[in-house]
Amino acid sequence: MNQPVTTEESNPLAQRFMQSQEAQKNQDTNTEPSTNGLKIPDSKYEEIIKKSLVTKGNNYLIKQVLAKLRAGDQVIISAIGGSVTEGAGPAVYTEGYAYQFRDMFIEKYAADKSKVNFIPAGIGGTPSPMGLIRYQKDVVSRAGRHPDLLVIEFAVNDWLECSKTRAMEKLVRTALENNTAVIMLYAAATYQNQQGQISPVADFYKLPQVSISKGLAGSGVNQEKDSKIYYSDFVHPTKNGHKYMARCLINLIDEIDASEADSSFEIPATYKNENPFENFTTLYADTQDKNVTINAGGFSQKDTEIQAYLHGGKCFPENWKNDGSSSQAFKMELNCKSLIMIYKNANTDKFGKYEVYVDGKLQNTYAGHEEGGWNNCMIVMLIDETEAGKHTVEIKPAAGEEKKAFTILAFGYSR
Repeated sequence: MNQPVTTEESNPLAQRFMQSQEAQKNQDTNTEPSTNGLKIPDSKYEEIIKKSLVTKGNNYLIKQVLAKLRAGDQVIISAIGGSVTEGAGPAVYTEGYAYQFRDMFIEKYAADKSKVNFIPAGIGGTPSPMGLIRYQKDVVSRAGRHPDLLVIEFAVNDWLECSKTRAMEKLVRTALENNTAVIMLYAAATYQNQQGQISPVADFYKLPQVSISKGLAGSGVNQEKDSKIYYSDFVHPTKNGHKYMARCLINLIDEIDASEADSSFEIPATYKNENPFENFTTLYADTQDKNVTINAGGFSQKDTEIQAYLHGGKCFPENWKNDGSSSQAFKMELNCKSLIMIYKNANTDKFGKYEVYVDGKLQNTYAGHEEGGWNNCMIVMLIDETEAGKHTVEIKPAAGEEKKAFTILAFGYSR
């Protein structure tokens, strides 16, 4: 006997399968596209870009930069900050937000792309006081002059920073005094950032501000550690996370470009912070400063195993190192009210504990090697007073550490 022929139309299972396929097809057709890499609809992505804008601030200096770009004039842009600004997170550091912003900015606004120079100045694990100390060397000297536009990003690094925003204020003020347009960028982290601490300074100077945390809040973007959606770890964005940051900065520029120009910009006559860092000066091993007398003592070597930039070169190559062969103290005499020291946290226990004495009294003991050290920079305040005065600083091995090494990378002082 011939068996009946079963068709898809007469088979209930086949019918249900076809219906589910059709439903999925219709759902796919009705689903809004997501091409942004953060796995949210593109309309939502554009929405959270706009949401990141905190304030356009005073737009006078940004408008000047845009006018120079459109005229084909020489323009220098720079970004200074921590590892997020350096480009950590993606497989290639040039996929970081600073580089993506540079490319978007030039493509959209520059009449002559060859006339735009970019100075990257991010370095991992560093707060704003180190940014202040590095600014002249890593931005101004490299560029040959002050930049036209400076993005500052330290919100995820400024936990318990030693200056209590005075270094941030001096960095901002130094840039503004040299006709540099400043954008304050608050990067995001899986922990809280320091936007609340920094924003009063940015508001005081009427700076344009962008908050990545504000943009991402309630966005639907998976922001869990190691999600590989926004974060590659606890703080560093993925390539697409960095792209989002760059887009947020471009959105700010676009909003300013579309706004009526402010007639002028004036730097406040006074500082916001009490006991500000006025007349701030940096010291390296090759610095000649008539206000400072140094006897390096046992710190006669140069340390070459120091923190390096992803874009090439070493941070603070002109330094003072004691390799453990001498217990002679490093001695410095200077007139100051505030003194900051940067030293190396070595990746080897050949480095040890050294004591710092200020005017003959033990100020503190600092470890040249701590667990997890990777030759990274550490920054501490040695002197912090309201009036400038003569001071003597001595740095020498702690008892029992005489054979251990220690590297002083740089100083910064205010008077």
